Amino acid sequence: MNDYDVIVVGAGPGGTTAAALLANAGRRVLLVDKNAKPGGRMITINREGFAYELFPINCVPQHDSLFEKLSAVLGKQDDVKLILGDDFGIGKLYYETPGGELRGWMMNFKFANLLKMLGFIGVKLWDVRALLQMTKVAGKLIKMKDEEIAGLYNVSAMEYFDSLGPVPPGFRTFMLATFGEGAFEMTSDRVAAGEMVKMFQTTVKGSGGRYYEGGIGHFFEVMSTAVTDHGGTLLMNARVKSIDTEDGKARGITLENGETYTAPIVISNAGIRQTILTLVGEDKFEQAYAEKIKSLESNLACVGYRYFTSRPVLEYPMQVLFPEGCVSKYSEFEKIERGEARPESGYIYIGTTSLYPKMAPAGKQVIYAVVSCVPALEVDPAPYLEYIERGVRKVVPALYEPGAIERTEVMTTAIVPGVGNDAIFPGQGGESYGVANTLGQAGPDRPDGSTPVRGLYIVGNDAAGFGLGTHQAVDSGFNVYALVTGSRP
Repeated sequence: MNDYDVIVVGAGPGGTTAAALLANAGRRVLLVDKNAKPGGRMITINREGFAYELFPINCVPQHDSLFEKLSAVLGKQDDVKLILGDDFGIGKLYYETPGGELRGWMMNFKFANLLKMLGFIGVKLWDVRALLQMTKVAGKLIKMKDEEIAGLYNVSAMEYFDSLGPVPPGFRTFMLATFGEGAFEMTSDRVAAGEMVKMFQTTVKGSGGRYYEGGIGHFFEVMSTAVTDHGGTLLMNARVKSIDTEDGKARGITLENGETYTAPIVISNAGIRQTILTLVGEDKFEQAYAEKIKSLESNLACVGYRYFTSRPVLEYPMQVLFPEGCVSKYSEFEKIERGEARPESGYIYIGTTSLYPKMAPAGKQVIYAVVSCVPALEVDPAPYLEYIERGVRKVVPALYEPGAIERTEVMTTAIVPGVGNDAIFPGQGGESYGVANTLGQAGPDRPDGSTPVRGLYIVGNDAAGFGLGTHQAVDSGFNVYALVTGSRP
């Protein structure tokens, strides 16, 4: 009974995708996770009538995503209800000038609304030179072919964007903050330019704001049932002690309670570093490979608030405050962590999913307000929380009116390993996704999901895939399915 065709360790978006697809293809699958239900970092929390994630989430693209392909392949498209941002409004962005002036723009990439964006970034309709500069840069990025994008993985998003010529400061801030740090939770001086261009094209083409009734975690709860539908097993609240190998081949897993399960194929959604160095063991690999895995860089983390309100506060699912100067380099975050500087110019994400059906008690909202920080577990949230509160008061003053907030929860980096990948290095563990999409480890340089151990694969945000957060993880699930079966569904 403990023998399977495939064992998948971790039921995050990537692991659930791979497990469900393989089960649907006729493989007997064991999907095991330390949490009570699937979802990983995006696990849905159901409490006091609210359904929400631990962290804020944007689902891009809005249309024709791999989520819809996954549910269709599994025949579960009628079991999850897609919510389109077009039905609720995607969100409003605020640009704060150096002088403190706030300019707003309702985010939408339709032509008529793009004209309104000019006021948001401080460009006048009669400023022909600035308009031509912006049009030239945006047009080049939109029209760029895959072959040219493939050559942009050895240069950072910041360096490449700045090489395209001078543009209005507000446009630069919007582009690099949105499609660098905003999309990949990593500063644009580290994000590979190829990733920035692909994300810009994806957003312009497919817009954003997709969500699912019941939460993102609920979507994966539903997809995971494909495993049991086809004779496999879901094993929750079970922590894996080791991934077992023999003669360079995957053999199965051992749980912390001593139970063992065998399979010729093991797919790990526990993180590539955690898998290679801890679950399998560094001694099972050549030193050069182990050192390469150790050198992989984490992306940024986030810290902030969850506000539970007694009445509606936000009109749109997302609001973002972009102060001029918020396009940071990684060294600036390191200075803050060392106590040499304070958060003063980072962009602030403010959002809610409570506007969507059945996500909150009537008339109430759970609101996220977060900024980025280094991924270390011991980050002191206090200076970030002070900065967030100052920013939120500028753009959502109604939140601080008497009686609006019923209770407040603080999000810190220390809570991430509880639902996501384990922390195994100093300064690591709080990262929002996992391995960053940075130079040397993005696009063609990213781990492809295979490993030197035959039958052992990596899935999730640490493996090959493209997209914003969960979409990248789902893409990796499709890719690993192809590695195992020889074809992509």
